[in-house]
Amino acid sequence: MDIVGIIMAGVGAIQALLLLLFQPTEENMNETVQKDYEEFMKLRGKGSNTLRTKELIMYIADDGFNETVFKESRNWVYLSELKKLKESFVRFYFKRLDDITRNHQELDCVADTDNRIGEYIIQLMRLRKVIQPDVQVSINVHPRTSLKYLSIKAYWIDDSGKKVRKFTKSIGRAENYPGGIEDKQALEDGIKLIQPVLYENYKEIYKV
Repeated sequence: MDIVGIIMAGVGAIQALLLLLFQPTEENMNETVQKDYEEFMKLRGKGSNTLRTKELIMYIADDGFNETVFKESRNWVYLSELKKLKESFVRFYFKRLDDITRNHQELDCVADTDNRIGEYIIQLMRLRKVIQPDVQVSINVHPRTSLKYLSIKAYWIDDSGKKVRKFTKSIGRAENYPGGIEDKQALEDGIKLIQPVLYENYKEIYKV
């Protein structure tokens, strides 16, 4: 086997491994979430855990994604980014107060720390919207040509945590999608177009 063949074989093996790692089924989805939850809770150490703590860590662990999210290779980069964000969030949440004041000089009171936790939650909500976009497909009419075309509109999370409709991309002429706004291919094509827009906006906000 030549060097190109070796590289391609290696890439295929890596993709197969990633597919296994990022593809929980409905049968073990809850088990996967539970495993992440338990791993996150270990970072708490020996301290006591309130119901609020447990609920927050479960929220961080459970993304609520559809099973198809894990099958799409285009999502693997986003899922890797999500894993890092969640670990960073949990580590900050369980950090000792003296460590916070020593390593985060901009956080000099409890209110600042509470606000930082809120910012983590907003960031987590936004990245989840990147990975599994919340969208609507609509039919529009071009004002000059009167041609009908489909577009996709995606929701975002504003700074207060509210869902707002923010991004729109044209998918293509309506005649190419016989199912109209219910056409599955139109939805798939639309998500492929809008997802990079969402991620670019996310990267611009968080400088990643």
